[in-house]
Amino acid sequence: MRRLLLSLALSLPLAAEPLELYRWFHAHPELSNQEKQTAARLAQELRQLGLEVEEGIGGTGIMAILRGKPGGPVVLYRADMDALPVQEATGLVYASQVAGVMHACGHDLHMACAVSALGQLSKKRDQWSGSIVFVGQPAEEVGAGARQMLADPRFQQVLKKAGGTPRLALALHDSATLAVGQVSLSDGYINANVDSVDIVVHGLGGHGAHPDSAVDPIVMASEIVMSLQTIISRRLEPGAKAVITVGKFVAGNKHNIIPPKAELALTVRSYDEPTRQKLLSEIRHVTQSVAAAYHAPQPPEVKVDEVDFVPSVYNDPAWTLRLVRVLEKRLGKNNLIQQSPSMGGEDFSEFSRRLKIPGVMFSLGAVDPALVQKGGALPGLHSDRFAPDAGPAIKVGAQLVEDCLLESLQPGP
Repeated sequence: MRRLLLSLALSLPLAAEPLELYRWFHAHPELSNQEKQTAARLAQELRQLGLEVEEGIGGTGIMAILRGKPGGPVVLYRADMDALPVQEATGLVYASQVAGVMHACGHDLHMACAVSALGQLSKKRDQWSGSIVFVGQPAEEVGAGARQMLADPRFQQVLKKAGGTPRLALALHDSATLAVGQVSLSDGYINANVDSVDIVVHGLGGHGAHPDSAVDPIVMASEIVMSLQTIISRRLEPGAKAVITVGKFVAGNKHNIIPPKAELALTVRSYDEPTRQKLLSEIRHVTQSVAAAYHAPQPPEVKVDEVDFVPSVYNDPAWTLRLVRVLEKRLGKNNLIQQSPSMGGEDFSEFSRRLKIPGVMFSLGAVDPALVQKGGALPGLHSDRFAPDAGPAIKVGAQLVEDCLLESLQPGP
């Protein structure tokens, strides 16, 4: 299998030095909203390919227009740029040169695939019609970059310059479980809504030896934590998919003091809007009911952070079917792997949601096929040991991006 997949990868067209570009990005990672060097290097590469580049959109974001023949549609392609606060432990010769910062989620690979694909398409401008708008997005890891760029008036100005609202938004994400030469593309929800909820329950402080004269917020909050777990099992329809995780519980500072309050921080995951609203409503209800049962001296505070809300990613069914055929033609049906939707968040969804256009994101295999065949645990995304099989993965990924962009520029729904 490895020989077959590597043969496929090595036979695909290659843009100018994409592996070297990937290694540069990998060695020079920058955290969310700090991607100044990354954006500058990406803009430089795109200008050399003949794209019209605008920098500083929504902070460190960039946009670039690649024009084909007149008369075709506009398509948006997005690659994220930010790295993670992880100390790299791969031992690679091109490992991160920045202490405590690493491209542990493959955004370096995403950018290299995009530049390589756009390089090939720039050589074929006379073979396709329309405009491709490339978006180099900051701050995906904190769920803010897409929203920041879309809120910048220059975003719409670039779209207008390119020819108007895109007919489709496209992106890929590397996979830490699929082999190079394999992809996953399914219609419907592929990533979850992400809500952050902060709860403060108020008690009455007192001496730990005399709990009867206090209202203990720790016991109150503990019951809330346990009761929250029954929302999914008892308040949602059987089979509904959702997650409520309490990631932080803070209260008190001494053994024998009952504190006046306790704080909880939750992450809440869902796919569709009705389920999301049901979860948030039930979280409020459970919290208020438990507080009332404990005679809390004042109602609890339940704050849903609407600003940092990240909507679910929904792959448009019609476009997914169309692009599945493209991927099957390039890789063969056996290399399209079905994967379950993830409860992880991804703010690529903001482009579809706010521009009111369909979107499609696919997963690109990035693991050495020999390691996949060997079995056992593989370093996952966000791991300090995550190291994709970059050369072959970029070659396959760039070709698939090119194929999908050309298809999305063709006539049809």
